Parts: sequence; C-alpha cells; structure tokens
Amino acid sequence: HCHTDVLINPVKRICSSAYMGSFLWKSRSIGLWNRSRGENMLDSGAPFYDTYQTSDGQFMAVGAIEPQFYKQLLKGLELDAGELPSQMSFDDWPELRRIFTERFASKSQAEWSEIFDGTDACVTPVLSFDQVSSHPHNRERGSFMKDSSGEESPRPAPVLSRTPAEPCLTSDPVTGEHTAEVLQEYGFTSPQINQMLSAGVIECNAVKAKL
Repeated sequence: HCHTDVLINPVKRICSSAYMGSFLWKSRSIGLWNRSRGENMLDSGAPFYDTYQTSDGQFMAVGAIEPQFYKQLLKGLELDAGELPSQMSFDDWPELRRIFTERFASKSQAEWSEIFDGTDACVTPVLSFDQVSSHPHNRERGSFMKDSSGEESPRPAPVLSRTPAEPCLTSDPVTGEHTAEVLQEYGFTSPQINQMLSAGVIECNAVKAKL
C-alpha cells in the first residue's frame, strides 16, 4: 500500500523523540557519550568512526568499532597494531586520527574501495545521491526504484522471499493529503475533523485529480 501523510498535534512526536534518545542517555554511564562534543565514540571523536578525505578529494566512511573490524581496518591501511596507540586510548585518539588521515590521503576513493571491498573492515565510499543507486552493491540488490514521476527512492526492506514487499510506484502524497480520509476511518465525523482543522490541530491538503 502507498503510505499516507497525516499531520497531527506534534506533542506525541516530541515525547517519542525524547524516548528515542534513550540510547544517548544510557551511553553517558558506559563511557560512550560522557565527554565533550566531538570527543565521544559516535560523534566523530573516535578516529575509527569518522570520514576521511582521499587523494582525489572524495571521502571514505569508517565505522570499525569492534576489535575484529578494527583489525581489518588496520590491515587494509597496512598499519601494524603493535606500532600504534591502543584503539580505546582516548588520549591517543588525536595521534591515531593523524595517522589515519595521512594514510587515507595517499590513495583515491576508488583505490580504497577496491582494497576494502569484500572485507569486514566497515569501510565504504561516501557517495553522492547521483552515485548511490549505481553502486554495484545497490544495483545487485535492487536497493533503489523509480516511481511514476521518475523520482528515485530506496526500495522497501528487508526483502523477504515468501512475503516480498510490493512498493508503491505512484508519487509521494503531499503533507495532509490523506488526513480526512484516515480520521474518518478511525470514526471521526466531518464536523469533528473541521473543528480540528479550524483549531490548527491537523492540516488537510486534498489533491485534485488530474484529468
């Protein structure tokens, strides 16, 4: 089915967003997010979880947190772990970042992509919107599709063998296009919907059919 777009009071959305941040709050007590901005593991503080510029001005993304992935990262960079600071030595992260920066700058994005392709190093090229759908991995999996207006978007995932998703190829709805329709399905009457519309609780933008 095509997705619908309903605009309602944002209070619940704000509460849900706060709860979605639970990971950040918990991370403060386990050492993942207890330092200043830009100095934590997942906010570009860790040299093994960031992006690096290549010799041709492109970038590679690195996310080798776990030891087995970090080992593959060093292998691809041709670095000896015994000659480097410890991965989790926060005070040595600036030096480790300097080493990674210099190493990534020594080759092009294409060269690094070939080196890390098929490994578990968690190193991938940073692609533009124009490049991402033509990437071999995405082409092989059919990760992107085009709707009736030619607009490209990700295909529904996961791809299940017995019950595959059937993507909708019509254009995306505008904000509030199905508000009244959905509220009516939930039992709201037209006067109630009009009252909410007048109060600014919802937004309705019915699209006229193109004849």
